[in-house]
Amino acid sequence: MVTTHTMRRTAITTLLSLGMPEAMVRKISGHSANSKEFYRYVNYAQQFMDIESDRVFSLLNLERKEVLNIAEKC
Repeated sequence: MVTTHTMRRTAITTLLSLGMPEAMVRKISGHSANSKEFYRYVNYAQQFMDIESDRVFSLLNLERKEVLNIAEKC
């Protein structure tokens, strides 16, 4: 069974991970500006975004190499 608190944490993390500004998420969630609890979500979301950015950058690099290989063959 999922608790309302679990859903709240999921919503906060999702909003941050999708790039919603921290101030807006804090306002929606009711956290204060200096909330230590809120920054746990921010840190998790940032780690998630870093991992995904690295993954996409790797794919772009791979695609670029493939295009260069094709161009060399022409």
